[in-house]
Amino acid sequence: MTVAYFSFVAFVVVLTVIPGPAVVLIMKNAVIRGRRGALITAAGVFTSDLVWVTASIAGLTALLVTYRPAFEALRFIGAAYLIYLGIRLLLSRGHGIGAAEPASQPVRGRTGRAYAEGVLSELSNPKTLIIFTTVIPPFLPTNATPADVALYGLTFAIVAFGTSIAYALVFSASRRLVKGPRFKNLLLRGSGGVLTAFGVGLAIEGIREL
Repeated sequence: MTVAYFSFVAFVVVLTVIPGPAVVLIMKNAVIRGRRGALITAAGVFTSDLVWVTASIAGLTALLVTYRPAFEALRFIGAAYLIYLGIRLLLSRGHGIGAAEPASQPVRGRTGRAYAEGVLSELSNPKTLIIFTTVIPPFLPTNATPADVALYGLTFAIVAFGTSIAYALVFSASRRLVKGPRFKNLLLRGSGGVLTAFGVGLAIEGIREL
């Protein structure tokens, strides 16, 4: 392992600790679905990161960034999805807040939704794509091989997954301290506002670059 690699690891730790849309979703699912839901959301985010690692090794991420219409489409899809999730939370009426989830809803459906939210939010996040095409390359050794690209990409994915798990555990533990549906409703509305703001910000970035 080189100094550049350990510098990259330290950089990724700082980068992944900064809350983004995925962290907000993990918090939301920790409040609604409890620890299991939060961890499953983190697993969904990790799955998407592995998809980005595979695409990076195959050279598809660089191609996607080079072809601007595809990149901008990804940006607007990501923005639309975040706004959709945010508005859903803002307009919700406390569904599932008194307990982790309604007992009538199948466990598979609950976990599937939490997982899908993690996958889709990260897969449609252009900032994750930029990490693989702009942030990682400067740390790679000269004449980097696909194995080098895989190592750095997997390192990012694993560190990010560890951070997501930490957030999931902290938020699910804090859930026990948050008593009363009113406060939980406010927390979920706040999460909705943050997700909507992230989505609007992405959309504005895209419009400015058109």
